[in-house]
Amino acid sequence: MGKIKTFFGEVKHELKETTWPSAKDMRKNILTVFGVVAFFSVFFYGTDSLLSFLLSLL
Repeated sequence: MGKIKTFFGEVKHELKETTWPSAKDMRKNILTVFGVVAFFSVFFYGTDSLLSFLLSLL
């Protein structure tokens, strides 16, 4: 039981030392992730459509 208490005490201590991103940083990161996902979605859709079209010509 002592090890569990020590573990959670250390977790609490580490969480106090953690620096959390600001709301502005989070918005920037979220927009970056959505932008990258959107870009690759369009890229792979286009690539798939092009390859499907080329294969249909065979």
